[in-house]
Amino acid sequence: MKWTKTLVAALVCTTALSAPALAAKDDSANVIAPEAHYTEEKAPANYNPAAKSSTRVNSIVPDAANPIIVLDPGHGGTDPGAVGNGIRESDVVLDIATRSKNYMAANYPATLYMTRTADTTVSLESRASFANSKGANIFVSYHINSYTSSTANGLEVYQYPGSTSSNQLSTNIYNKLKPYYSTLRGVKSAEFYVLKYTNMPASLGETGFISNATDATNLKSATFKQNLAVGYAQGMHVYWWGF
Repeated sequence: MKWTKTLVAALVCTTALSAPALAAKDDSANVIAPEAHYTEEKAPANYNPAAKSSTRVNSIVPDAANPIIVLDPGHGGTDPGAVGNGIRESDVVLDIATRSKNYMAANYPATLYMTRTADTTVSLESRASFANSKGANIFVSYHINSYTSSTANGLEVYQYPGSTSSNQLSTNIYNKLKPYYSTLRGVKSAEFYVLKYTNMPASLGETGFISNATDATNLKSATFKQNLAVGYAQGMHVYWWGF
């Protein structure tokens, strides 16, 4: 009996050692976009902490007023952002944000600004400070995602945690971008620098993964980028004017 038990134990150990290792868990659905958090640079001098109340209500103005909107193409200059499949995040988001501005200028009664209009380096502090100095009603940051696994793909939009108006803005933008993606990753919360240190409702879009071949191919298409640009713009329109 003792010999039988020893033999069984040995067989179990041998089987365990010869079995292939378990595949690593794919946690791409829960990953937070690799954008700069609020701890990475000091707050701008014109940041108003009172604007970050739990409701963060859009306090400016009667319905008839025209909004001041700041569009923020992420990265740029010495910081190309995510790079992969033959494209750079900084180039793609500048193109999309410029298309958004042009579309809104032609169709909406809004005052429009961009944190950069060329491939230039702009600090996080400068981006937030610029929006705050303009007294913006809306701030939207344009980004492309990236992940260690090339299988991760799709759309997600970020809001500032606990902010009702940031959530509303982000949800409106997300809903207008959804038709262009088969993988919908949702509206998420994160304390990204440009969401925390802007005094107005703010949203950050991650429109696909540069590390995914299909998403990257789409992001090379002028038609696809124009669709995203219009989607962003229409989301802002719904947020401000309600339709």
